[in-house]
Amino acid sequence: MVTSVMIMLFLHGLDYVLSNDTTSWSRIEMHELYGQEDIDSLFLGASHVYSGINPTIADTVWGQNTFNCSTSAQRIDTSYLLLKEANQVADIDTCYLEVSVIGVTRGLEDGRLQEACRVADYLRPSWNKFTYLLAAIQPRDYINAFCRARRNWKSVYSLRTMKETVCQKWTAAYQNYEYVKVKSGDYAGKGFIRFKEEFKNVGDKVRLPIKENLLNEEFRYYFEKIVQYCEENNIRLVCFSAPLPEYTLESFGNYDEYYMQMKKLCEENNTSFFDFNLTNPDIYNIQDTDFRDLTHLNEVGAERFTKVFADFFAGNIEEKELFYASYEEKKEQLPKRFIGLVMRRDESGEFCKIRSVTTKKDKYKFEVYYEDENGECTLLQEKSRNRKIALPSAEKVNIKVCVYDSRDNEVGSFNKSV
Repeated sequence: MVTSVMIMLFLHGLDYVLSNDTTSWSRIEMHELYGQEDIDSLFLGASHVYSGINPTIADTVWGQNTFNCSTSAQRIDTSYLLLKEANQVADIDTCYLEVSVIGVTRGLEDGRLQEACRVADYLRPSWNKFTYLLAAIQPRDYINAFCRARRNWKSVYSLRTMKETVCQKWTAAYQNYEYVKVKSGDYAGKGFIRFKEEFKNVGDKVRLPIKENLLNEEFRYYFEKIVQYCEENNIRLVCFSAPLPEYTLESFGNYDEYYMQMKKLCEENNTSFFDFNLTNPDIYNIQDTDFRDLTHLNEVGAERFTKVFADFFAGNIEEKELFYASYEEKKEQLPKRFIGLVMRRDESGEFCKIRSVTTKKDKYKFEVYYEDENGECTLLQEKSRNRKIALPSAEKVNIKVCVYDSRDNEVGSFNKSV
């Protein structure tokens, strides 16, 4: 017994001097979670949720205590873990689970140690935590999972690093769980992260078409466990998809493939599903300025989205008024708009393929230039509908594409290294 206590104290001491978590959002979020006496509504999901749902606004509209228990790159098994943990802390009435086209395809084997420990490091010792780590972590990583100091062992070689870590942990801010601001975001309480940046469409991100069999078996397995847990504990489960920029949705090319698959899964499990990418623009108009990048809402966007989200679930907005039956149906009501380009090399590496991202089809023409190391531009293609451009022989090529509509009006200019 004495030996075990000595080992635990030793490991705790190593963790204190080697592991610098002074800017960790999860540390403060889990501390706040354990301080909740009662949670009426719980939000679960990845970064779409912690940057998109502001619990303070939901509290005001619903007259409840809500908590945003989302974390970076949260996988479905971690959502299951946190649902059980939160319900043990405070009796949950409703769980809002965010499911996204990106999240349902993410395998559980990639990046498991980092993602799992981001949350588990700050959970209280329990059978829930122990079984989660055993299932989530590969046996080769057990030592790193259960001994955080081992993950940071290289700090042993730097007395300066250890001194900085200890000094930061001795501050009142750290001991009182006050958030230290960093450039990547501002922790605003109850799991909500506030971002100031404003996203501008530049067409520099490639999204692959959505597959027919999109939902992997690991996702299905843990999704059904969440459904079962909610049924056994009288928790109302609601699934939703957070809004994405038009560019991201259009670059998939077939977003309804995801929507239909997720809707079917929820129907099979007697669970409601609402996709906020299918909203009526007259009630909730998703704007580029609401986002900080290609997938995440900023502070302004989170405020607009949370108000609509809360009003809808409060019964202030009718479902048939807010949602279209499909994304294609919504697009039919949208004005024609050129959004951006998807540009990438083909398999041979000798050509660049161009695909326009737009709400309505048009006969676009592309004028393409090659920019060399000195910034000088060479014309590769005059205005043409050709979408397969021969590239100069180089590992990386900077190209500029000017886009013209069927009336020869320039609708956009895009630069990218391919």
